[in-house]
Amino acid sequence: MHRHSNHTTTTKMKRDFFTNLPSEITINILSRLPLGGIAMSKCVCKPWLHLLATDDFIKSHLAKSTPALAVLTSSSCTVFEFKDHQNLDRHDLHYNPLTKFDLPHAAEIQGSANGLLFLSMSAAHYVCNPITRQYAELHYPREIIRPYPKVVNYPEILSESLHSYPHSVTYGFGASRITGQHKVVQIYHDSVIVDGGRRTIPESECHVHTLGTGTWRRVKPGALLEYSSRSSCVFLNGNLHWVASDSEDRLWISCFDLETERFSSFSTPPVHQGSFELIPGLSTLGGRLCLCDHTREVETVIWVMKEYGVEESWTREYVINLNEDDLDIEGFELVYPIKVFQDADILMLRENRQLFYYSTNTGTAKDIGIFDVDSFVTAILLTPSFLSLKSLGMESVVSF
Repeated sequence: MHRHSNHTTTTKMKRDFFTNLPSEITINILSRLPLGGIAMSKCVCKPWLHLLATDDFIKSHLAKSTPALAVLTSSSCTVFEFKDHQNLDRHDLHYNPLTKFDLPHAAEIQGSANGLLFLSMSAAHYVCNPITRQYAELHYPREIIRPYPKVVNYPEILSESLHSYPHSVTYGFGASRITGQHKVVQIYHDSVIVDGGRRTIPESECHVHTLGTGTWRRVKPGALLEYSSRSSCVFLNGNLHWVASDSEDRLWISCFDLETERFSSFSTPPVHQGSFELIPGLSTLGGRLCLCDHTREVETVIWVMKEYGVEESWTREYVINLNEDDLDIEGFELVYPIKVFQDADILMLRENRQLFYYSTNTGTAKDIGIFDVDSFVTAILLTPSFLSLKSLGMESVVSF
């Protein structure tokens, strides 16, 4: 009887210890747990269940969360946790699946910020949190999507020639630095060929949607640049980035500040460029802006901007060869570096087709071989979070 009493007292003391801890300490402890541990913690007691849904916990966890890999195929999306140890004897051990869900239609990842994915799917766009398993569709007012495409002419440069506008539509997604507002950016632009084969960009417009507002606003589009529909948008340091070119075919990094909603641009490193269709792939690598120049057949150069926004800080970080392996990647294909592991392997994405890794130790590239993919695959770094779409004010949020 005495032993039972002691055991009961000890158990009660442990329970009371955690119950009486200040909430900020409990949040600090629980936010360091892996995702599975957090999920189990919700079942411990009601106070923890409520605590894990607070803004304080969500912000604390997001600040400590490490990037994972979101892989999207034509039928499903899987989020993998990275296992980064030098003593892993097989490369496939780098990836531990966290969650997976099926997609009703073919989709493409357009961006990622604070654990949210921005997806385009069957002419519609969605914001999704794969960890909380929520999604919501974005709705466009008629003045944004109508009357596009429309037939236009520019008599001052093309006489009476008619063509369809817009020539291209580009998207971006991210969160502002100060206010933390999540925004979708949509850019329309035109590009026409005039006499002598010279290209000109006569018209451009930009619309911004802040999640939770239900409205779209038109903002000044900045310099007249052509945005390639093949190149992805990159979110970094509160800004969106695209590879773009001017009417003289010079490449630029177009930058949109999500806080001020103003455009700026800075130059790219001296990449090889035969035409605007042969462009480098823009991504991030180790938290820095990265440009992968695969336009040459003989070598692939990975440039990294060591100091953000400083053009002189572009550095040739890696020079590799991707044309002598079984992958046989052509020079016109975009290649995106995603992550450098501790064993010096580089995880890379071949334009909407294949995930592979390049070993800087052996100088060889191989397919990862663990993803159940078909002829279409996109991937992006995703920082897992418990951010609720409802907390952002989004309507018609669907749980799955």
